Amino acid sequence: MNEDDKPNPDELLEALHQEETLLHAGKLKIFFGMSAGVGKTYSMLEEAHQRLKEGVNVVVGTINTHGRKETEELLKGLTLIPEKWVTYKDTVFEEFDLETILKLKPALVLIDEFAHTNVPGSKHSKRWQDVIEILDAGIDVYTTLNVQHIESRKDLVESITKIQIRETIPDIIFERAVTIELIDLPPSELLQRLKEGKVCVQDQSHIAAQNFFIVDKLTALREITLRFAAEKVEYDLHRILSKTGEWKTRDRLMVAISADPSSQALIRAARKLAFELDTPWVVVYVDNESSHRIGEQAQLTKYLTLARHLGAEVIVTKDDDESAAILRIIKQKNITSMLISRSQNRKNRFSLFQTSLAEKLAHENKQIDIIILKQDALTSIYQKIMPAIKITTSRYPSYLLATLGVVLATLFCYVLYPLAGPLSLGYIYLFNITILSYFLEMSPIFFAATLSAIAWNALFFPPYFHLRVKNSQEFAVFILFFLTVITMGYLNNRLRRKAEFLRKREQKIERLYQIEKEITNAKDLPSLRFGLDAYLKNIFAGEYDILVHNEENRLVVESRLEFLNQEKEKSAAIWTFQNGQLSGLFTDTLPSAEALYFPIRTAKAALGVFVYHPKQAKQLPLDDINFLQTVAQQLSGFLERFIFEEKVQKQEYKKQTEKIHKAIFHSFKRSFFTPLEEILQLAHQIQKTNEDASLKLQLKKIEGFHLHLELVVSNIIAISEIDSGFLHFEKKSNNLLKLIDSAVSETHPFMNGHPITINVPSVFLPFDFNLLQLAMINLLVNACEYSEQGKPITISAEVLKGECRICIVDQGSGIPEEILPFIFEKFYRRPSEVESPKEMGLGLAIVKAVVEIHQGKIEVQNQEGGGTAFSLILPLS
Repeated sequence: MNEDDKPNPDELLEALHQEETLLHAGKLKIFFGMSAGVGKTYSMLEEAHQRLKEGVNVVVGTINTHGRKETEELLKGLTLIPEKWVTYKDTVFEEFDLETILKLKPALVLIDEFAHTNVPGSKHSKRWQDVIEILDAGIDVYTTLNVQHIESRKDLVESITKIQIRETIPDIIFERAVTIELIDLPPSELLQRLKEGKVCVQDQSHIAAQNFFIVDKLTALREITLRFAAEKVEYDLHRILSKTGEWKTRDRLMVAISADPSSQALIRAARKLAFELDTPWVVVYVDNESSHRIGEQAQLTKYLTLARHLGAEVIVTKDDDESAAILRIIKQKNITSMLISRSQNRKNRFSLFQTSLAEKLAHENKQIDIIILKQDALTSIYQKIMPAIKITTSRYPSYLLATLGVVLATLFCYVLYPLAGPLSLGYIYLFNITILSYFLEMSPIFFAATLSAIAWNALFFPPYFHLRVKNSQEFAVFILFFLTVITMGYLNNRLRRKAEFLRKREQKIERLYQIEKEITNAKDLPSLRFGLDAYLKNIFAGEYDILVHNEENRLVVESRLEFLNQEKEKSAAIWTFQNGQLSGLFTDTLPSAEALYFPIRTAKAALGVFVYHPKQAKQLPLDDINFLQTVAQQLSGFLERFIFEEKVQKQEYKKQTEKIHKAIFHSFKRSFFTPLEEILQLAHQIQKTNEDASLKLQLKKIEGFHLHLELVVSNIIAISEIDSGFLHFEKKSNNLLKLIDSAVSETHPFMNGHPITINVPSVFLPFDFNLLQLAMINLLVNACEYSEQGKPITISAEVLKGECRICIVDQGSGIPEEILPFIFEKFYRRPSEVESPKEMGLGLAIVKAVVEIHQGKIEVQNQEGGGTAFSLILPLS
């Protein structure tokens, strides 16, 4: 295989991860059509009834029947989940109840109108985000969608219908559908349904027909729908074949965006092209530190979010030279194709030598294909209108400063004019432009140069107050003046921007260094919280905190910040921890939250959440968001070390505690068993030297008391070890028959004439021999104590698929039903035995604990003819 044809390991790992995730996720089916009224909801309900007949648990999450009686009829027989109430601006709205669906966990849920926008205050801003969470919970979803709501087809549909589409879903979400059922209807039939009132409400049908339901528009929409469905089928087929065939060289598409509206069309066009070519694509934004107009930052955030939703890899980089940054990323990402707009292909009107972006890319990289997107009407209008807006709004102070500088220079020239000639005054204007270029952009500099030339010519060259060039010498002077001013202004502007760029980069590095220092020097989590909050407050006004998970891998939302006690804030923090994505203020997930929540995670697991509560709720620039995300990444190293050290300390503490417990248990055993053994030996010696029958009988009772006391002490030690967590557990392959024989032998002194019947196969199974032996001894002793003398006790065992069942059956009086729920509790004794000094009520509690340690279970059942059957069920894995 050619080196270039080999698959990228990162792509393989990502593909395997996605396949594993989708394997456990629910299946999405989309009923897809060209417009409202083709029968998507009707078809979805019909199939839901079919699945219901097959025994599938189907519920209706949300359905909009639009007053169609035949659709309402199909809702009968289906379980409807009531919609919840959401209050927004003192008005109550009904919204899809996501939480109830996740709690009920049905097999299939019907959710109409996939592209619906949720009421502000909901968990997610879009319904498709609710659907994704339901799918991730392993629940299948049926939904409906029109072609105009596909993000990559939005511009095309708007150009055809002349209607603005406000609700869309990312194409990458559409691709998650396992099945797409195309609901097709000829335009003539759809218009007939419209006339019959089956599409819209009767009194609004003519309005809809005039604006949308027109044969030409519907025909075009139908063609887009059919073509898109065909592309999806071809795309799926290609992916299936690529898994079985050889790997081929992958094309890689890149698109560079800015804040102007052409970027939206550019992103959608890139998505469409990447889908058709089945190729990865990258969206790049180069921040060159130029001044942004009002609202530009929000637009950039919107465009980058759109790119992520459409499945692009988004790269934000800083560089004062856009083309150099793009060329660098092209080499890093092995880009083969570049998509640019016509606005990006224009030359800079303030530079005499600068080439267009396309020319630079073509010159520097001969291996890349450059695709220039046509300019749409919106972008054309933008290019005509925005320069004027730019001058009159955001840069108005710059032009005012340029004018003021020229006025001051002119006054200075007026003072020096009697001492110097008019030509010498040009140096003063040149010096003024040089000074201004350190503060202003090229547009105000060009304006100042023009104004300076007019003032110089009109005020200091006769005839005064007239713009006139008398000879070729003066003409040459003015041309050289313009060239010199523009060149110096451009170079100084470049130097200023470069210096500003380096200053901000140095400032960012210094800030990150200080944060890294705070993190490194922090002795514990509370000190880190305090130090980080104190430092970051000086950079971004607001409050900060760090939330970490507990031993059960659940986020602990405990903070000194009072607003985190609100339910919506807790939900946002937990969602970020579970999903590893940004949520909260100005995001698509729980945007009504008051804070931003950044995930703290490593490549392996989530560690916690970094919380930023801004003093003022305003959109953060991309650079600030990236900075805070970097802080969250740095925190992951500290938390990983902190959690590791905490585990080590706990393990060390556990070891020390275990040593103490072992010493105590050893001392306990020695303190009890040594005197008992001496008493037993003394009794045996007396038996050997004395022939008195009554004395021997008493000595026999002493031996029985000794055995019983030994069992009680063993049980006390065992239950103490189990409760303390320091029990030695060694599960390995042992002979089951050997275990039963050993337990019967140890229990022989307690048999009291009970015959033991053993029906156990000689097989090797995984269990802890000592623990299970103790459990069997306690069960046998329990059977002997509660059975009449001479009654048989049966021990049987059988190995089933995946488990072993050991059963001990006695012939006693059984266990009263009212005390059955309590017999496995520690220190529980039957009411008749409360005063008995022999019983402590630990035997059956130990049996239950041992079985649970083996991850098994125990069953108790009274026999019909009398007696009780205890069954121990142990897993074989």
